[in-house]
Amino acid sequence: MRPPGALRWLTAAWVCAAAGPLQAEEATSFAPTTTVDLQINAVLGALQSTGSEVDRAGNSAAGAPLLNGVSLNHEARLTIDTSFTGQDLFRIRLRTGDFAPSGFFSNPPSPLTRLDVAFQEPACRPGDAACPSRLVSINRAYLQLPIGPELRLSVGPRIMQLDMLPVWPSVYTASPILDLFQYAGAPGTYGKRLGGGFGLWWQPRGGLRGLSLGYAYVAGRAGGSPQGGGLFGEASSQTSTLQLALTRPQWNITGAWNLSGPQVRLRGTPLASQLAAGAGDGSLSSWSLAGYWQPRRSGWLPSISAGWGQDTFRFGSYPVAGLSGVRSRSWYAGLIWSDVLGVGNSLGFAIGSPAHVSAIRTPVPFSIDDRGLAMELYYRIQISDDLSVTPAVFWLSRPRGALTGSADLSEALLDPLATGEASLSVWAALIRTTLRF
Repeated sequence: MRPPGALRWLTAAWVCAAAGPLQAEEATSFAPTTTVDLQINAVLGALQSTGSEVDRAGNSAAGAPLLNGVSLNHEARLTIDTSFTGQDLFRIRLRTGDFAPSGFFSNPPSPLTRLDVAFQEPACRPGDAACPSRLVSINRAYLQLPIGPELRLSVGPRIMQLDMLPVWPSVYTASPILDLFQYAGAPGTYGKRLGGGFGLWWQPRGGLRGLSLGYAYVAGRAGGSPQGGGLFGEASSQTSTLQLALTRPQWNITGAWNLSGPQVRLRGTPLASQLAAGAGDGSLSSWSLAGYWQPRRSGWLPSISAGWGQDTFRFGSYPVAGLSGVRSRSWYAGLIWSDVLGVGNSLGFAIGSPAHVSAIRTPVPFSIDDRGLAMELYYRIQISDDLSVTPAVFWLSRPRGALTGSADLSEALLDPLATGEASLSVWAALIRTTLRF
Protein backbone atom coordinates (compact mmCIF):
# COMPACT_ATOMS: atom_id res chain seq x y z
CA MET A 1 0.00 0.00 0.00
CA ARG A 2 1.18 3.53 -0.70
CA PRO A 3 1.40 6.17 2.03
CA PRO A 4 -1.92 8.00 2.58
CA GLY A 5 -2.70 11.54 3.45
CA ALA A 6 -0.01 14.16 2.97
CA LEU A 7 2.11 11.74 0.90
CA ARG A 8 -0.64 10.86 -1.55
CA TRP A 9 1.08 12.98 -4.20
CA LEU A 10 3.72 10.27 -4.44
CA THR A 11 1.28 8.08 -6.35
CA ALA A 12 0.86 10.44 -9.31
CA ALA A 13 1.49 8.68 -12.61
CA TRP A 14 4.70 9.38 -14.43
CA VAL A 15 4.80 8.34 -18.05
CA CYS A 16 8.39 7.05 -18.16
CA ALA A 17 8.74 5.61 -14.67
CA ALA A 18 7.83 2.09 -15.71
CA ALA A 19 9.75 2.10 -18.99
CA GLY A 20 12.91 3.60 -17.49
CA PRO A 21 15.49 5.80 -19.23
CA LEU A 22 16.40 3.07 -21.74
CA GLN A 23 12.94 3.26 -23.31
CA ALA A 24 12.78 7.05 -23.45
CA GLU A 25 12.10 6.92 -27.19
CA GLU A 26 8.58 5.69 -26.49
CA ALA A 27 7.78 8.51 -24.05
CA THR A 28 9.46 11.86 -24.53
CA SER A 29 7.96 13.92 -21.72
CA PHE A 30 7.39 13.57 -17.99
CA ALA A 31 4.72 14.83 -15.65
CA PRO A 32 6.32 17.02 -12.97
CA THR A 33 5.56 14.59 -10.15
CA THR A 34 7.33 12.06 -7.94
CA THR A 35 6.83 8.32 -7.75
CA VAL A 36 8.13 5.75 -5.29
CA ASP A 37 8.56 2.12 -6.25
CA LEU A 38 9.51 -0.63 -3.80
CA GLN A 39 10.56 -4.02 -5.15
CA ILE A 40 11.36 -6.97 -2.90
CA ASN A 41 12.82 -10.21 -4.29
CA ALA A 42 13.09 -13.40 -2.27
CA VAL A 43 14.85 -16.52 -3.59
CA LEU A 44 14.56 -20.02 -2.17
CA GLY A 45 16.88 -22.47 -3.89
CA ALA A 46 19.87 -24.79 -3.88
CA LEU A 47 22.83 -25.72 -6.07
CA GLN A 48 24.10 -29.18 -6.92
CA SER A 49 27.58 -29.86 -8.35
CA THR A 50 28.63 -33.01 -10.19
CA GLY A 51 31.84 -34.22 -11.81
CA SER A 52 35.27 -35.62 -11.04
CA GLU A 53 36.37 -32.43 -9.25
CA VAL A 54 33.71 -32.73 -6.57
CA ASP A 55 35.02 -33.99 -3.22
CA ARG A 56 31.93 -35.41 -1.55
CA ALA A 57 33.71 -36.19 1.72
CA GLY A 58 34.95 -32.63 2.12
CA ASN A 59 31.98 -31.05 0.31
CA SER A 60 34.34 -29.01 -1.85
CA ALA A 61 35.52 -28.49 -5.43
CA ALA A 62 38.56 -26.67 -6.82
CA GLY A 63 39.83 -26.22 -3.27
CA ALA A 64 36.78 -24.24 -2.12
CA PRO A 65 33.66 -25.28 -0.18
CA LEU A 66 30.51 -26.06 -2.10
CA LEU A 67 27.73 -23.69 -1.10
CA ASN A 68 25.06 -26.25 -1.86
CA GLY A 69 22.69 -25.90 1.06
CA VAL A 70 19.11 -24.76 0.58
CA SER A 71 19.21 -20.99 1.09
CA LEU A 72 16.57 -18.30 1.49
CA ASN A 73 17.79 -14.82 0.60
CA HIS A 74 16.23 -11.48 -0.14
CA GLU A 75 16.98 -8.24 -1.93
CA ALA A 76 15.04 -4.96 -1.77
CA ARG A 77 15.29 -1.77 -3.78
CA LEU A 78 13.46 1.52 -3.19
CA THR A 79 13.45 3.78 -6.26
CA ILE A 80 12.42 7.42 -6.02
CA ASP A 81 11.89 9.23 -9.33
CA THR A 82 11.09 12.89 -9.63
CA SER A 83 10.98 15.59 -12.29
CA PHE A 84 11.60 19.32 -11.81
CA THR A 85 10.55 20.59 -15.24
CA GLY A 86 8.47 17.75 -16.66
CA GLN A 87 11.27 16.91 -19.11
CA ASP A 88 14.01 15.74 -16.77
CA LEU A 89 14.51 12.75 -14.46
CA PHE A 90 16.19 12.65 -11.05
CA ARG A 91 16.52 9.14 -9.64
CA ILE A 92 17.58 7.90 -6.22
CA ARG A 93 17.67 4.16 -5.49
CA LEU A 94 18.34 2.57 -2.13
CA ARG A 95 19.23 -1.12 -2.11
CA THR A 96 19.94 -3.84 0.41
CA GLY A 97 20.27 -7.63 0.44
CA ASP A 98 21.79 -10.65 2.15
CA PHE A 99 22.95 -12.87 -0.74
CA ALA A 100 26.71 -12.86 -0.04
CA PRO A 101 26.88 -16.09 2.04
CA SER A 102 24.89 -18.08 -0.54
CA GLY A 103 26.02 -19.87 -3.68
CA PHE A 104 23.89 -17.49 -5.74
CA PHE A 105 26.21 -14.50 -5.16
CA SER A 106 29.95 -15.18 -4.98
CA ASN A 107 30.63 -18.89 -5.32
CA PRO A 108 34.40 -19.67 -5.69
CA PRO A 109 34.01 -23.12 -7.28
CA SER A 110 31.54 -21.77 -9.88
CA PRO A 111 31.14 -17.97 -9.76
CA LEU A 112 28.82 -17.97 -12.80
CA THR A 113 25.94 -19.18 -10.58
CA ARG A 114 25.29 -15.58 -9.53
CA LEU A 115 21.66 -14.47 -9.89
CA ASP A 116 20.60 -11.18 -11.42
CA VAL A 117 18.86 -10.09 -8.19
CA ALA A 118 21.71 -11.21 -5.90
CA PHE A 119 22.96 -8.24 -3.90
CA GLN A 120 24.78 -7.38 -0.71
CA GLU A 121 26.96 -4.40 0.10
CA PRO A 122 29.53 -4.81 1.43
CA ALA A 123 29.89 -8.45 0.37
CA CYS A 124 30.81 -9.93 3.74
CA ARG A 125 32.38 -13.36 3.83
CA PRO A 126 30.96 -16.03 6.13
CA GLY A 127 32.51 -15.78 9.59
CA ASP A 128 33.75 -12.19 9.15
CA ALA A 129 32.26 -10.68 12.31
CA ALA A 130 33.92 -7.29 11.73
CA CYS A 131 32.19 -6.73 8.39
CA PRO A 132 29.01 -4.60 8.64
CA SER A 133 26.50 -6.75 6.78
CA ARG A 134 23.05 -6.02 5.38
CA LEU A 135 23.56 -2.30 5.05
CA VAL A 136 21.29 -0.09 2.97
CA SER A 137 23.34 1.60 0.27
CA ILE A 138 22.71 4.34 -2.27
CA ASN A 139 22.70 2.27 -5.45
CA ARG A 140 21.71 5.08 -7.84
CA ALA A 141 21.86 8.87 -7.74
CA TYR A 142 21.75 10.64 -11.09
CA LEU A 143 20.05 13.27 -13.21
CA GLN A 144 18.89 13.09 -16.83
CA LEU A 145 17.85 16.22 -18.67
CA PRO A 146 17.30 17.29 -22.29
CA ILE A 147 19.75 19.72 -23.86
CA GLY A 148 17.77 19.96 -27.07
CA PRO A 149 14.86 18.26 -28.82
CA GLU A 150 17.05 15.25 -29.79
CA LEU A 151 19.85 15.23 -27.19
CA ARG A 152 19.78 13.99 -23.61
CA LEU A 153 22.45 14.29 -20.93
CA SER A 154 22.94 11.93 -17.96
CA VAL A 155 25.21 12.72 -15.04
CA GLY A 156 25.56 11.57 -11.46
CA PRO A 157 27.85 10.35 -8.67
CA ARG A 158 26.20 6.91 -8.62
CA ILE A 159 25.16 5.87 -12.09
CA MET A 160 25.43 2.64 -14.07
CA GLN A 161 26.74 2.36 -17.59
CA LEU A 162 23.36 1.03 -18.81
CA ASP A 163 21.48 4.03 -17.35
CA MET A 164 23.19 6.31 -19.89
CA LEU A 165 22.64 4.32 -23.09
CA PRO A 166 19.53 5.08 -25.18
CA VAL A 167 18.41 1.47 -25.74
CA TRP A 168 18.84 -1.98 -24.23
CA PRO A 169 19.15 -4.53 -27.06
CA SER A 170 17.21 -7.31 -25.35
CA VAL A 171 13.66 -8.09 -24.28
CA TYR A 172 14.76 -11.10 -22.24
CA THR A 173 14.25 -9.09 -19.07
CA ALA A 174 10.76 -9.92 -17.79
CA SER A 175 11.94 -12.12 -14.92
CA PRO A 176 15.75 -12.46 -15.03
CA ILE A 177 17.32 -15.46 -13.32
CA LEU A 178 21.05 -15.90 -14.04
CA ASP A 179 23.11 -12.74 -14.10
CA LEU A 180 25.13 -13.92 -17.11
CA PHE A 181 22.06 -13.72 -19.38
CA GLN A 182 21.56 -10.02 -18.59
CA TYR A 183 24.54 -8.64 -20.53
CA ALA A 184 23.05 -8.95 -24.05
CA GLY A 185 25.59 -11.70 -24.70
CA ALA A 186 28.55 -9.36 -24.17
CA PRO A 187 29.68 -8.84 -20.54
CA GLY A 188 32.83 -7.13 -21.78
CA THR A 189 30.84 -4.46 -23.62
CA TYR A 190 27.89 -4.13 -21.23
CA GLY A 191 29.80 -4.65 -17.97
CA LYS A 192 27.28 -2.82 -15.72
CA ARG A 193 30.07 -0.66 -14.27
CA LEU A 194 28.70 1.49 -11.44
CA GLY A 195 30.23 4.73 -10.23
CA GLY A 196 30.38 8.41 -11.06
CA GLY A 197 30.04 9.45 -14.67
CA PHE A 198 28.19 11.10 -17.49
CA GLY A 199 26.62 10.18 -20.81
CA LEU A 200 24.99 11.71 -23.84
CA TRP A 201 22.55 10.19 -26.30
CA TRP A 202 21.08 11.38 -29.58
CA GLN A 203 17.70 10.19 -30.86
CA PRO A 204 16.75 12.06 -34.06
CA ARG A 205 13.23 12.72 -35.20
CA GLY A 206 11.68 12.78 -38.63
CA GLY A 207 13.10 10.46 -41.26
CA LEU A 208 15.81 9.15 -38.93
CA ARG A 209 13.40 8.27 -36.15
CA GLY A 210 14.40 4.96 -34.56
CA LEU A 211 18.12 5.61 -34.90
CA SER A 212 20.06 6.29 -31.71
CA LEU A 213 23.65 7.05 -30.80
CA GLY A 214 24.89 7.03 -27.22
CA TYR A 215 28.10 7.52 -25.25
CA ALA A 216 28.65 6.63 -21.59
CA TYR A 217 31.62 7.17 -19.27
CA VAL A 218 31.74 5.64 -15.78
CA ALA A 219 34.55 5.68 -13.22
CA GLY A 220 34.20 3.12 -10.44
CA ARG A 221 36.55 5.21 -8.27
CA ALA A 222 35.18 8.60 -9.24
CA GLY A 223 35.07 9.64 -5.59
CA GLY A 224 38.73 8.84 -5.05
CA SER A 225 40.49 5.95 -3.32
CA PRO A 226 43.83 5.11 -1.67
CA GLN A 227 45.01 4.11 -5.17
CA GLY A 228 44.22 7.55 -6.56
CA GLY A 229 40.88 7.40 -8.30
CA GLY A 230 38.90 10.37 -9.52
CA LEU A 231 37.75 10.93 -13.08
CA PHE A 232 39.98 10.24 -16.09
CA GLY A 233 42.90 8.94 -13.99
CA GLU A 234 44.92 5.76 -14.36
CA ALA A 235 43.37 4.43 -11.15
CA SER A 236 39.80 5.56 -11.95
CA SER A 237 38.56 2.04 -12.80
CA GLN A 238 36.87 3.60 -15.80
CA THR A 239 34.98 2.41 -18.84
CA SER A 240 33.78 4.21 -21.97
CA THR A 241 30.98 2.88 -24.19
CA LEU A 242 29.80 3.92 -27.65
CA GLN A 243 26.50 2.50 -28.90
CA LEU A 244 24.69 2.75 -32.26
CA ALA A 245 21.21 1.26 -32.58
CA LEU A 246 18.24 1.06 -34.92
CA THR A 247 14.90 0.33 -33.25
CA ARG A 248 11.50 -0.38 -34.75
CA PRO A 249 8.26 -1.33 -32.94
CA GLN A 250 8.99 -5.07 -33.30
CA TRP A 251 12.76 -5.31 -33.56
CA ASN A 252 16.11 -3.79 -32.71
CA ILE A 253 19.70 -4.21 -33.84
CA THR A 254 22.53 -2.64 -31.88
CA GLY A 255 26.30 -2.43 -32.22
CA ALA A 256 28.49 -1.24 -29.36
CA TRP A 257 32.16 -0.77 -28.50
CA ASN A 258 33.60 -0.48 -25.02
CA LEU A 259 37.05 0.30 -23.62
CA SER A 260 37.73 -0.62 -19.97
CA GLY A 261 40.87 0.53 -18.20
CA PRO A 262 42.38 -0.87 -15.01
CA GLN A 263 41.04 -2.31 -12.88
CA VAL A 264 39.67 -4.42 -15.71
CA ARG A 265 36.58 -6.47 -14.83
CA LEU A 266 35.04 -9.23 -16.92
CA ARG A 267 32.19 -11.45 -15.74
CA GLY A 268 33.06 -14.78 -17.35
CA THR A 269 34.90 -18.03 -16.73
CA PRO A 270 37.50 -17.94 -13.93
CA LEU A 271 40.30 -17.94 -16.51
CA ALA A 272 38.88 -14.97 -18.43
CA SER A 273 38.06 -13.06 -15.22
CA GLN A 274 41.48 -13.68 -13.63
CA LEU A 275 43.35 -12.63 -16.77
CA ALA A 276 41.28 -9.45 -16.95
CA ALA A 277 41.93 -8.70 -13.28
CA GLY A 278 45.65 -9.39 -13.86
CA ALA A 279 45.83 -6.63 -16.46
CA GLY A 280 46.50 -4.08 -13.72
CA ASP A 281 47.97 -1.54 -16.13
CA GLY A 282 46.26 -2.81 -19.26
CA SER A 283 42.86 -2.49 -20.90
CA LEU A 284 40.01 -4.48 -22.39
CA SER A 285 38.58 -3.54 -25.78
CA SER A 286 35.17 -5.11 -26.42
CA TRP A 287 32.71 -5.31 -29.33
CA SER A 288 29.09 -6.38 -29.31
CA LEU A 289 26.31 -7.06 -31.78
CA ALA A 290 22.89 -7.68 -30.26
CA GLY A 291 19.20 -7.23 -30.89
CA TYR A 292 15.71 -8.64 -30.58
CA TRP A 293 12.48 -9.41 -32.40
CA GLN A 294 9.05 -9.68 -30.79
CA PRO A 295 5.63 -10.63 -32.21
CA ARG A 296 2.79 -8.16 -32.35
CA ARG A 297 0.67 -10.25 -29.98
CA SER A 298 1.16 -13.22 -27.68
CA GLY A 299 0.87 -16.68 -29.17
CA TRP A 300 3.01 -19.58 -30.32
CA LEU A 301 5.78 -17.30 -31.55
CA PRO A 302 8.16 -16.16 -28.77
CA SER A 303 10.14 -12.95 -28.53
CA ILE A 304 13.75 -13.62 -29.52
CA SER A 305 16.78 -11.85 -28.08
CA ALA A 306 20.34 -12.66 -29.10
CA GLY A 307 23.80 -11.19 -28.71
CA TRP A 308 27.48 -11.81 -29.37
CA GLY A 309 30.60 -10.23 -27.91
CA GLN A 310 34.36 -10.33 -28.40
CA ASP A 311 37.07 -8.90 -26.14
CA THR A 312 40.75 -8.14 -26.74
CA PHE A 313 43.05 -7.97 -23.73
CA ARG A 314 45.93 -5.47 -23.75
CA PHE A 315 48.47 -5.98 -20.97
CA GLY A 316 51.01 -3.48 -19.71
CA SER A 317 52.71 -6.29 -17.81
CA TYR A 318 51.66 -9.87 -18.44
CA PRO A 319 50.16 -11.85 -15.53
CA VAL A 320 51.73 -15.08 -16.83
CA ALA A 321 55.27 -15.43 -18.20
CA GLY A 322 55.27 -16.09 -21.94
CA LEU A 323 51.74 -14.73 -22.46
CA SER A 324 51.52 -11.96 -25.04
CA GLY A 325 47.88 -11.77 -26.11
CA VAL A 326 44.38 -12.94 -25.17
CA ARG A 327 40.94 -12.83 -26.75
CA SER A 328 37.60 -13.90 -25.31
CA ARG A 329 34.14 -14.43 -26.75
CA SER A 330 30.57 -14.86 -25.53
CA TRP A 331 27.06 -15.29 -26.94
CA TYR A 332 23.48 -15.97 -25.87
CA ALA A 333 19.94 -16.38 -27.15
CA GLY A 334 16.79 -15.90 -25.08
CA LEU A 335 13.16 -16.80 -25.84
CA ILE A 336 10.02 -15.64 -24.03
CA TRP A 337 6.47 -16.85 -24.65
CA SER A 338 3.85 -14.46 -23.23
CA ASP A 339 0.48 -15.28 -21.66
CA VAL A 340 1.28 -18.99 -21.28
CA LEU A 341 -1.55 -20.81 -19.45
CA GLY A 342 -2.85 -17.47 -18.22
CA VAL A 343 -2.78 -13.75 -18.97
CA GLY A 344 0.42 -12.19 -17.63
CA ASN A 345 2.25 -15.49 -17.21
CA SER A 346 5.39 -16.10 -19.26
CA LEU A 347 7.73 -18.95 -20.12
CA GLY A 348 11.40 -18.16 -20.69
CA PHE A 349 14.39 -20.13 -21.95
CA ALA A 350 17.96 -18.99 -22.55
CA ILE A 351 21.14 -20.67 -23.75
CA GLY A 352 24.59 -19.26 -24.24
CA SER A 353 28.30 -19.42 -23.67
CA PRO A 354 29.73 -17.17 -20.93
CA ALA A 355 32.74 -14.98 -21.72
CA HIS A 356 35.59 -17.45 -22.22
CA VAL A 357 39.15 -17.34 -23.51
CA SER A 358 39.00 -18.17 -27.22
CA ALA A 359 42.58 -17.44 -28.29
CA ILE A 360 45.93 -16.86 -26.62
CA ARG A 361 49.38 -16.01 -27.90
CA THR A 362 52.39 -17.75 -26.33
CA PRO A 363 55.91 -18.70 -27.53
CA VAL A 364 54.64 -22.23 -28.30
CA PRO A 365 51.28 -22.09 -30.13
CA PHE A 366 48.54 -24.36 -28.82
CA SER A 367 44.78 -24.36 -28.43
CA ILE A 368 42.93 -23.96 -25.16
CA ASP A 369 39.40 -25.08 -24.34
CA ASP A 370 37.75 -22.62 -21.97
CA ARG A 371 34.27 -23.01 -23.42
CA GLY A 372 31.10 -23.96 -21.60
CA LEU A 373 27.35 -23.83 -22.00
CA ALA A 374 24.74 -22.29 -19.74
CA MET A 375 20.98 -22.84 -19.88
CA GLU A 376 18.02 -21.63 -17.86
CA LEU A 377 14.29 -22.27 -17.92
CA TYR A 378 11.65 -20.40 -15.94
CA TYR A 379 7.91 -19.94 -15.72
CA ARG A 380 6.67 -16.67 -14.23
CA ILE A 381 3.24 -16.82 -12.62
CA GLN A 382 1.69 -13.34 -12.34
CA ILE A 383 -0.56 -13.74 -9.32
CA SER A 384 -1.54 -10.06 -9.24
CA ASP A 385 -0.29 -6.73 -10.52
CA ASP A 386 2.06 -6.57 -7.54
CA LEU A 387 3.06 -10.19 -6.95
CA SER A 388 4.73 -12.82 -9.14
CA VAL A 389 6.24 -16.23 -8.41
CA THR A 390 8.87 -17.71 -10.73
CA PRO A 391 10.05 -21.32 -10.46
CA ALA A 392 13.30 -21.80 -12.40
CA VAL A 393 16.12 -24.24 -13.10
CA PHE A 394 19.53 -23.62 -14.65
CA TRP A 395 22.56 -25.68 -15.68
CA LEU A 396 26.21 -24.81 -16.30
CA SER A 397 28.21 -27.44 -18.21
CA ARG A 398 31.72 -26.13 -17.40
CA PRO A 399 31.49 -23.13 -15.07
CA ARG A 400 35.27 -23.22 -14.47
CA GLY A 401 36.21 -23.70 -18.12
CA ALA A 402 39.93 -24.35 -18.59
CA LEU A 403 40.49 -24.09 -14.82
CA THR A 404 38.27 -27.11 -14.11
CA GLY A 405 41.22 -29.34 -13.26
CA SER A 406 43.59 -26.75 -11.84
CA ALA A 407 43.32 -23.40 -10.09
CA ASP A 408 46.82 -22.45 -11.27
CA LEU A 409 46.70 -19.85 -14.04
CA SER A 410 50.12 -20.66 -15.50
CA GLU A 411 49.40 -24.38 -15.65
CA ALA A 412 46.09 -23.87 -17.42
CA LEU A 413 47.63 -21.55 -20.02
CA LEU A 414 51.03 -23.07 -20.67
CA ASP A 415 50.35 -26.76 -20.00
CA PRO A 416 46.63 -27.34 -20.58
CA LEU A 417 47.01 -31.10 -21.03
CA ALA A 418 48.23 -31.42 -17.44
CA THR A 419 44.72 -30.71 -16.18
CA GLY A 420 43.57 -34.05 -17.61
CA GLU A 421 39.93 -34.91 -18.19
CA ALA A 422 38.59 -33.10 -15.12
CA SER A 423 34.88 -32.31 -15.09
CA LEU A 424 32.59 -30.07 -13.07
CA SER A 425 29.02 -29.04 -13.82
CA VAL A 426 26.39 -27.26 -11.75
CA TRP A 427 22.63 -27.25 -11.80
CA ALA A 428 20.18 -25.42 -9.57
CA ALA A 429 16.50 -25.20 -8.78
CA LEU A 430 14.93 -22.12 -7.22
CA ILE A 431 11.76 -20.15 -6.69
CA ARG A 432 11.90 -16.37 -7.03
CA THR A 433 9.09 -14.30 -5.52
CA THR A 434 8.79 -10.63 -6.51
CA LEU A 435 6.61 -8.10 -4.71
CA ARG A 436 6.19 -4.55 -5.98
CA PHE A 437 4.19 -1.70 -4.48
